[in-house]
Amino acid sequence: MNTTGYRITYALLALALVAIIGGSVLFLPSGDPEQLPAAVESYSPRDGDLVTNPIKVVIDLLPNYGVQFVIDGIAIPDEDVDSIIETGRHQFTPGEGKVIERWSSGDHTVVASWIGGPSQIDVGTLVWTFTVQ
Repeated sequence: MNTTGYRITYALLALALVAIIGGSVLFLPSGDPEQLPAAVESYSPRDGDLVTNPIKVVIDLLPNYGVQFVIDGIAIPDEDVDSIIETGRHQFTPGEGKVIERWSSGDHTVVASWIGGPSQIDVGTLVWTFTVQ
């Protein structure tokens, strides 16, 4: 191949590389963080997470917010939830004598409903699903 052939080949390869990089920037998800309701600071495991036992379900709300968990259609009694109302942290860990004693393999859906704010008028719900291996 002569010099002109090499130049054309390299130019085409450079254009292909630019097209791939440009397409990736334009068409791949931006990775923007999930938009959570104002009362929710964080939760875990995250929606769609694949986790291994043991795992605890945690939601961090604004201070002085209470929560009620319903997991896989089972209402979790308040005495089974470790809550620190002053900080807004609430967590459920399965265990002996609790309404859920152990996570089974597969998908689990959490519905967290909260109430709080001035005069306890801020209410809301967050639903997410995680998978236990």
